[in-house]
Amino acid sequence: MIAEPSERGRRRIYSVAGLLRDARLVLPGAAISLAAFALLVPLFSLSIATLIVWIGAFLLPLALLLAGAFARLSRARVRQWGAELPEVSYRPRAPGIAGRIARIGEPRRWLDLAYEGLIALPLRLVSFVIAIVWIVVPIAGLTYGLWGGFLPAEEHTTIGQILTAVMGGRVDENWAHSFGLDAAFNALVGLLFAVTLPLVMRGLARSEAAVTRAALGGARTVPQDARAGGDGKDRLPASTGDGWTWILVSLAAVAMLAVSWPVFAVLHGASPWAAMLVSLLQAAALLLAVRVPAAGIALQTAGFVATVPLTATSSPWPWPVTMLIAHCLLVLVIALRRSWPWAIGAWLAPQLGVFAAASFQGLTPGWSAAAASLVVSASVTLGIAVVGAAFRAIVASRGALRIERQANAHLSAQRREIDERTRIAQELHDVVAHGLSVISVQATTAVYRHPGLDQALQEEFSSIAQSSRQALSEMRGLLALLRSSDGEVAAPLAPQPTLDDVGRLVETTRQSGARIDLRVSGTDEPAAPVPPLAGLAAYRIVQEALSNAVRHAPGSVIAVEIGVERTRLVVDVRNGPQDPSRAHTPAPGAGLGLAGAAERAQALGGVLRAGPLGDGFLVNAVIPLV
Repeated sequence: MIAEPSERGRRRIYSVAGLLRDARLVLPGAAISLAAFALLVPLFSLSIATLIVWIGAFLLPLALLLAGAFARLSRARVRQWGAELPEVSYRPRAPGIAGRIARIGEPRRWLDLAYEGLIALPLRLVSFVIAIVWIVVPIAGLTYGLWGGFLPAEEHTTIGQILTAVMGGRVDENWAHSFGLDAAFNALVGLLFAVTLPLVMRGLARSEAAVTRAALGGARTVPQDARAGGDGKDRLPASTGDGWTWILVSLAAVAMLAVSWPVFAVLHGASPWAAMLVSLLQAAALLLAVRVPAAGIALQTAGFVATVPLTATSSPWPWPVTMLIAHCLLVLVIALRRSWPWAIGAWLAPQLGVFAAASFQGLTPGWSAAAASLVVSASVTLGIAVVGAAFRAIVASRGALRIERQANAHLSAQRREIDERTRIAQELHDVVAHGLSVISVQATTAVYRHPGLDQALQEEFSSIAQSSRQALSEMRGLLALLRSSDGEVAAPLAPQPTLDDVGRLVETTRQSGARIDLRVSGTDEPAAPVPPLAGLAAYRIVQEALSNAVRHAPGSVIAVEIGVERTRLVVDVRNGPQDPSRAHTPAPGAGLGLAGAAERAQALGGVLRAGPLGDGFLVNAVIPLV
């Protein structure tokens, strides 16, 4: 069911905009379905008739394509009304004639054809007729006093007949059948229809949306809440499979009710009220079987038991054809949706109930015909149960096979990922790690290979050696991470840099000749603690900004400002223009450093901005602390 908040929903329903929105969905539906029926059914019939001479192989994809176009129109109309429909994906068409013919094997297009060609027309025609009646009756009833006097006078009006039947002979016939009373009665009826018009139109629109959602929506297993113009949430059926089940079972129940009632009353001699009651029980049992199979089985058994004495004077007995068809439908529905014990129960319970009722009624003198009817019904419905259970088992096995294939594909993708990570790790080890090792060795031994170096050069070589060793250590940790699987890192753990390590980073960078001004504020306030992740992000952002400034603007003045505020950490790195005396071509980079720094900030809920600032460059990051 589609629920709506009562008070707010009534205000939205009783509005001109809401009424027009509902009417735009309901009224054009019949004309669209008539056009779809006129195009799709003859084209589909012609395709099937000419399939043997291969002409139908080209016409049938065209019919499916037109059905898809009408289905997209139906989805668009329901979305414009305000309901949300899951997106439907069609198979991409291969080029050429083979691609067009391949549409025949796509189930989604067949569902579109079934709905737009057959199911939508009767549903939308009924909605259209109800809507037109609720529109015309208020107009005619409220204005009857203006034009009703020009009609030929009637001896017996509707309101007069009602009053006469209720009050007997105690009413004045002239007054009861007067034009004034008739006009007042018509005005009252018109007013009643006018008041209920928005409710009826909303109900028809919701029904249209629900059926379209069930038949044409994509398969989803969770309910979707759809807002219709802000007037509450429409809870619609969840998946295409369940939706089609409800649609087909509802149509079967209506058809069964329409056939069983007159058949029981006319052919089997049952009273009209008894025939109506047992027909309603059978139809309701079929509907209940979709959601509550136990209740459906019990209700159908009770209906069949009640039908046995009603049809005792007719043939075939005790299983009339309409009752046998109803039993086959219920067994099929339960066998397709439940496990095989449910299918056996759906077959056995009505059979036993009818046998017991027939035995109590007395199988003689026509015991041979009754026995034949019992055997035929038991055999046919058992066969239906077996076929339904087998089909369900085949579908379930195919689903399990599909899940297993997906799992195998996932495992294969994981293996390929691990192999690729191992290859990357090997390449990094062969190229980067080797180069860092050579730099470390050369910087460490420079003092011994070049005696007489002054103190400043010795300290610079020592800084280079220390930086290369630190980079080599971090590189080894990354290599171990790349070579690991499922997060099992065999590398030894080391403390990550924090905000307190920014000073050491700046000092190390200064040894390369860079002029850096560092200012840190707010770190002494106890109300502003810096989490380790925020401190690590700030360290990496400063590291990347300093690296870019040293490479792209050598000799420039770099200003690093870090402010720890009450709720956020602000990092600001600015560098001026490049020193003309130290102009050089910077080493090429991958362009991923600032992108990675921005990702670090965003992962913590912050933001990073980087761009030119006058003649220099600015990197600014804001990281929340709470």
